[in-house]
Order: sequence, then C-alpha cells, then structure tokens
Amino acid sequence: MQYLNELLEELPCSWIDLATGCRKDNVNELIDISDELSRRYSLYEGLVSNYTLDLQSTEFNDHRDLLVEYYEKSPAALNRELLNRRNEHGLYLCPFCGNPKKPDTLDHFIPKVQWPEYSIFPNNLVPQCRGCAPIKGENYYCNEESTAKFIHPIYSDLLQRFRFKITVNFDEGNNRPIFAISLIKVLDAERSENERVIFHIKHLKIQQRIIKFCQEDYRRWKKRLSKTRFDLRVALQQRLSEIPENDWGRDWKTAFIKGLLDNENAIDYLHSLRPNPIQAPQLQVIEELEIE
Repeated sequence: MQYLNELLEELPCSWIDLATGCRKDNVNELIDISDELSRRYSLYEGLVSNYTLDLQSTEFNDHRDLLVEYYEKSPAALNRELLNRRNEHGLYLCPFCGNPKKPDTLDHFIPKVQWPEYSIFPNNLVPQCRGCAPIKGENYYCNEESTAKFIHPIYSDLLQRFRFKITVNFDEGNNRPIFAISLIKVLDAERSENERVIFHIKHLKIQQRIIKFCQEDYRRWKKRLSKTRFDLRVALQQRLSEIPENDWGRDWKTAFIKGLLDNENAIDYLHSLRPNPIQAPQLQVIEELEIE
C-alpha cells in the first residue's frame, strides 16, 4: 500500500481547460458549468478528509451523462492525460491493497455515477488494480458505521504506515501450508486510524485475496521445484534483495516470500520434491564448421 502525494494536481485544474477547449458538439454545455465544476474541485479535499460525513446528493444530475461521457469518450488532449495517469505512474503495486501488479485502471474514489462532477477531476482518479476495481466499484460510504469505507491514498499517508505480515504454518501431516495474515505498524497511528485501516482492508476483501495469492504462488514454486533442481532459499532471497528492505511487506509478494523463508519445514518439504541430480553427458566435438 502506498501514499501517492506526488499524483496530487494543484488547483486550478488544467483538465477543465483541456475538456472545454475541444470541438465536441456538446462542449458549450460543459463550458456553461465549468466555473461551478472548478468550485466543486476546491471543495474536494475537505470532502475526502471529513470521512465521517456522508456526501450530499449531487446537484449535477442534469449533466450526469455529459460529465461521464467526457471521461469515457474524452477528447484527444484530455485522453492523453487520462492514459498517462492510468499507465505512466511508475507503481509496481496497487496503492489501495498492495497487490504486486502494476495498476492498469483508474478508480473514481468518489464514484462518478453518484457524483459526476468529479468524473474528470484528476485528484479523484487513483491508479488501481483489477482486483480492487469490481469490489470498490460504486461504494463510498458505510451508513452502519457512519464513515467512508476506503482511504484515499493521494490525500492520506495512513496506508503507507502499515506492512503486511504473512505467517506460514506448515501442516506436516498433510504437507500443506496454512497462511495467516496480520498487519505491522511501522509508523505511529492512533487507535482510530488503526481501525480505519482495518475497515479499509475488510471492505476490499484484502485478507481473502492475499491468502488466494499465497496459495497460487506456493503452487507455482512447488511445480517449478518438481521439475527443476535449485535452491529455493537462494531464489527467494534474490527476489527480496531486489526490493528495499523498508518496503518489504508493503506488497503481498515480499510478505509471502519473507513468510516462506521463515518456515524451514515448508522449505524442506519443497526441496524434497526436487528431481535427483542427473549427470549431464560429456559432448565430444566431431567436426568444426566454418560459417561464410
């Protein structure tokens, strides 16, 4: 999970100018509401920061289709900015959940269907993985708990203050691993902030998704070791060495690798699956050919 303050776009928002400067047939309708959109953008940080307050209903119902269209069928100049935000962010993990895959879609943190005024506001568009997208969807507020369900990684560093810990318990009777997921706090957070992070994790179903990831990754290593003889500890340590130690546990893969390395029984079992070493036949040069 990651803090994305570098993606914060300063106001006034230049994307409105890109949208209103196009030649779409309905651009005049957008121009007519552009000043009010800019005013709404100036209120955005306060809305997502006051996460215990439910958002008021949109006043842009009459312009919903127009505003959503400018996101889904954006004019060329605006589309370049959208593609850049979606693909050129340099992230190797999902900032919402820690999935160790490059985020390749954009989340409308405040959903565009209910609040279309933020459809093309860059600070409302957060790079996200395909696993989070269908879960978060149009969800924003939990009435039962009177709080927003998710933490905005552009406006809050809260998610970055925690790391995942994966404990691998090996069932020697059935030769199978059992994965337990917990959080490690690496920077100060108050009790209410701890609860917010856990709330966020529960609503994105991150625990279940991590366990599934661990099971699949374990099966991949098991399959590789059954076919090729190599030292799993060296392979895992090599992968960890590619990531700064302070970042271990920010994503699922490094947490899984660390957990597996900490369980000798699991490593020994996987090593027992390796094929016996085979003496490679000695090759003798029969003839040397020249290449013209």
